[in-house]
Amino acid sequence: MNEGLTGNRVWSIIRAIRHQISDISCPPHSIITCFDCQYFFATVQKMAKRVQVITPSGNHRWEKAGLVLVSSILIGITVACVDVAANDIPPATLTALRLSTASIAFCAILLFQRPNYQWHPRSASDIFIIGVLNVGLPFLLLATAVAYISSALAAVLLSTSPVLTIVLAHCLLPDEKLNRVKVVGTITAVAGATILIVSNASGLEVGHDRGWIGQSLIIVGSFSAAVGVIYTRIRLREEDATILAAGQVFASLVMLVPLALLTEGTPDLASYPWQSWAAMFVSALSSPVAASWLLFYIIHKYSASLAGFSSIAAPLISVIIGVVFLGEVITWPITIGALSLLAGVWSLNRF
Repeated sequence: MNEGLTGNRVWSIIRAIRHQISDISCPPHSIITCFDCQYFFATVQKMAKRVQVITPSGNHRWEKAGLVLVSSILIGITVACVDVAANDIPPATLTALRLSTASIAFCAILLFQRPNYQWHPRSASDIFIIGVLNVGLPFLLLATAVAYISSALAAVLLSTSPVLTIVLAHCLLPDEKLNRVKVVGTITAVAGATILIVSNASGLEVGHDRGWIGQSLIIVGSFSAAVGVIYTRIRLREEDATILAAGQVFASLVMLVPLALLTEGTPDLASYPWQSWAAMFVSALSSPVAASWLLFYIIHKYSASLAGFSSIAAPLISVIIGVVFLGEVITWPITIGALSLLAGVWSLNRF
């Protein structure tokens, strides 16, 4: 709804008008007019309160839910596609290819939008830092982890990111404090993550006795992303979302390409099957291109805590894709741990 039609706006106009006429003395013969004016203002104030019922607060609630849902779908698809591509492409090379594809997409977007942005050393260093925290390290750890655990389990463990974000926000941001209910939610979520790690579950059709390695890698990546969200909130909240999303991809690409060449050598691109190429392209365009832009948009418009919840529904999407298309399995430890983790995350967002 247009901001000019909201109850708050109408109310502020009424108060301004009354303030302007408060010093005007009506002559004796216009006493009836004064009473009529008072009645008029009282009536308009009641109308303003009615308009207030349909102000953007309700719209914002639906917008928040929609942003989180879309972001979760993108992340769920990304995790599943990374799992497919990682069967044939080494993790560092896969991450470098994803970032290269995303960089090309962002170059096209920037050429089309031509944002007016003045680069300076401080902003460049900040964007490099969030690039490593938000994209480079989490992407590399995810590509490595899916060799040990299923994409569904990886998506469930990515839900630790909201918990870590809220805890860090409580410690570092004065306007995003924990309450008692959120403390209980945090403990519940941590308990769920602990069940998953202790069970050593992998979620793979062929069991893997080192599932805890993949789980630990995902949690480290989630912590890195949480730090990146808080850093962005503190240092770069007012920056353009497209600039931030593109800048962090460029910065990560500068780091990942040399790392991939040093650790995995020159890749034989022609040897990768078309299915892996397709999965790589989809994962690159869904995240970091679309999902990263949404992340910074949420941070800019709402809060770091809400941005941390952008992957809350991703486990459901990944479980469906993993079980139906990738032959992954859901065991009781995974079910119990995932439900506990997601219940804690949900309560953190709900209250």
